[in-house]
Amino acid sequence: MNKSERCLAILDILQKQHKVEVNELAKRFGISEMTVRRDLNLLARQYNITRTHGGALMANQPVVRMISFDESRISNREAKEKIAAKAATLIKNGQRIFIDAGSTTRIILNYMDEETRAVIVTNHLKVAEHALQFDNLSVIMLGGEMIRITNCSSGSVAEEQIRKYQLDTAFLGAAAIGTDGRLYDGYSPEARFKSSIFSVAKRTYLLTDSSKFNTYDLNGFAALSQVDGVITDAGIDEEGMNLLKKYNVEVIIA
Repeated sequence: MNKSERCLAILDILQKQHKVEVNELAKRFGISEMTVRRDLNLLARQYNITRTHGGALMANQPVVRMISFDESRISNREAKEKIAAKAATLIKNGQRIFIDAGSTTRIILNYMDEETRAVIVTNHLKVAEHALQFDNLSVIMLGGEMIRITNCSSGSVAEEQIRKYQLDTAFLGAAAIGTDGRLYDGYSPEARFKSSIFSVAKRTYLLTDSSKFNTYDLNGFAALSQVDGVITDAGIDEEGMNLLKKYNVEVIIA
C-alpha cells in the first residue's frame, strides 16, 4: 500500500470511528509511528481533522477539502480524490511536473509520497502556495496576467515562459470532452495556455471524472490524440471508453 492509498484508508477509518490512535495505525499498516504522524499531519491540513497528542479526531461536520477553493465548481468529490491519488503515484523522484488549475489536478499534491523530490511548475496561485508547504518540492510559479475567477496566470507572458521549460509530466484537467475527440475549457485565456503545454511535456495526462465525457464547453484546446493517458473513474460508460480507444489513449481507472 502506497502513501496515497494509506491516507485514504486512514480517512475512511476516521469517518467511521471519528478518532484514531497513532500506535494502532502503525500496527495496522506495518509502518513506523513517525510515518503515521506525518500522514495525520497531511490529512489535518486538508480535512476537518484535529490532531491530538496520540492520534487524531474527526469533526462531526462532513469532510470538506480546504484546497477545493471554488466549491461551486467541485462535484463528484470521491471520484476526483481517487483520480488525484492515482495520478500522484505516477510522479517519480527528480521529475519536473506541471500541474494546472483543474479541480482534480490541484489536489494531486495531497497524495504525493513525501520522500519524492520534484519540481512543481504551475500557473495556479493556490497550487503554488500549497506546494510550498512541502520541503521535498521546489516550486515555479509562472508569471503573466492573473485571472481572478480562476486564480491562474495566463496570456502571452505565461505562454512564452512555459515554452522555456522541459517537463517530464503534465497533469491537465478539462471542462469537457466532446464526442469529436476534442478537449474543452470554459475560459479562452486558460484554454490557450493549456494548448501550449503539449509541446514541452514528455508525457501528458488528462485527469477527469466520468461526467465530463460526451459534453462540450466554449473553447477547444487540444485533441485527445495529443494526450498520453487519461485517468478517470469507474463510472465511465461504453461510449466514453470507445472514444478513448479510437484515439489510442491509455486509460487508467482510479
